[in-house]
Amino acid sequence: MTERRKFSRKSGLRDSHLVVIAAEGEETEKAYFDGIKGFYPNPRIHVEVLPRMDSASDPLRVLKLLDEFRSIYKLRRGHDQLWLVIDVDRWGNRKLAYVCRLCFQKRYQEAVSNPSFEIWLILHIRSLDTYSSQVQAELLSNNRINNRTRLDDELLNLLGSYNKVNPDMNTFGPLIFTAIQNACNADHHPDNRWPNELGTRVYLLAKEIIPELDGEKK
Repeated sequence: MTERRKFSRKSGLRDSHLVVIAAEGEETEKAYFDGIKGFYPNPRIHVEVLPRMDSASDPLRVLKLLDEFRSIYKLRRGHDQLWLVIDVDRWGNRKLAYVCRLCFQKRYQEAVSNPSFEIWLILHIRSLDTYSSQVQAELLSNNRINNRTRLDDELLNLLGSYNKVNPDMNTFGPLIFTAIQNACNADHHPDNRWPNELGTRVYLLAKEIIPELDGEKK
């Protein structure tokens, strides 16, 4: 059996901790979180966004990335965190319940978006309660309009331009505190395992990696 290696904590601080992120999206989520950790450097936290080895978006395949990371590196229980960032999207309640149960057993954290990660990006710009019930239903269904999903189309409407592969962190970065507040306000049933309505739990992960909020918890 190969001996597990210690993860190199670039901050050099003994009390720094590791936040490992495995995301369902092949490009948008990684670009976003890589951008955030550069936008808000936190010497107490090392954020590691795991690269995808293939284009398969099944949440069980994404969860396996965390399994593989944990099998290689020695992590400190109660100190380091492993996060699964996935969408409700098309997977259905049975599969999501199974994935969330595995996360609980493995002590992984979940940041689930309904219907997809793009709702988190929208919340940087606009609160959900400013949309009519009809538009909220459209966003939740997230049907395709021409070659774009309804959420991508809304981001294009809000921003004037939107690139899924390379989201503009100069736009999103300064507004992350707005997104956290908007997402928290929209999370009407925080005890549920994932948002059953339009919304996202990515704000829970954001609160772990932003230094100002990290300081509030200490």
